[in-house]
Amino acid sequence: MLFRSNIPAPEYPFNITYQDAIMLIGSCFSDNIGSYFTRHQFDVKSNPFGVLFNPISIDHSIRLMLNPERFDKDRYFYKTRDLWVSFAHHGRFSRENFEVFEQNIDEQLATASEFLYRTDVLFVTFGTAFCYQFIPRNLIVSNCHKIPNNQFNRFRLTEKQIVSQWRETITQLLEVRPNLKIVFTVSPVRHVGDGLHENTLSKAILLLATEKLVDQEHTFYFPSYEYLMDDLRDYRFYAKDLFHPNDLAIEYMEEKVSESFFDPQTAEQVRLVAQQNKFRNHRRLRVE
Repeated sequence: MLFRSNIPAPEYPFNITYQDAIMLIGSCFSDNIGSYFTRHQFDVKSNPFGVLFNPISIDHSIRLMLNPERFDKDRYFYKTRDLWVSFAHHGRFSRENFEVFEQNIDEQLATASEFLYRTDVLFVTFGTAFCYQFIPRNLIVSNCHKIPNNQFNRFRLTEKQIVSQWRETITQLLEVRPNLKIVFTVSPVRHVGDGLHENTLSKAILLLATEKLVDQEHTFYFPSYEYLMDDLRDYRFYAKDLFHPNDLAIEYMEEKVSESFFDPQTAEQVRLVAQQNKFRNHRRLRVE
């Protein structure tokens, strides 16, 4: 008897090889799978703006990488407490010194832009349909940076808003990379701060939006949401907070990525790199 929903790895009309440049952007799935590609020595860049959650902020980051000169620092840079923060970036970019802060963001944006213009496969992970608008600047932010809640309007995007915005961006991406493959995913991590019912509605909107954006020629869907919520529907696959996937679940996701996107030759190369990593780590432990 089978006591779980065994979801087969989806098949795609393309493979990922060691010759491909891979970019991942968005919610935690991007960091997790990006780390997997990095460990196995692929040409990869993951979350150059830090972890992003809502589709508008993720879209904005891609448009900035396409046109770095359009980055309006006067709107996105902000001094809070003793830190300079960027409303287009995660908090890991925040700094006390403005010159260091600005230089780091400029360098990261330039590097990310160069990488995007040669990217072959782009993974995009939506985390939530809820957005926060910084009232003083009428600006949808990627991160609130612990600024008081009364400075923000919170609202939920509609499926139509997400699809309309992203169709334009997909067109722009394909103009510069006609053979680009874009793989959409929806993060299985529940945003309990939104409320459990609200989180369910949010995920439903994201799933409906990605369904509209997938055309099976340039855009595709990877079921990371379904793997955790349906296939691994057990708290033993969650971290201590009971909302994020644990190492075992992440490893399972990595296996599904491998099954879906690697041809036998690439899978064998990945296996050999994993062996080398294990050997190096073992030697390092013995030396210590």
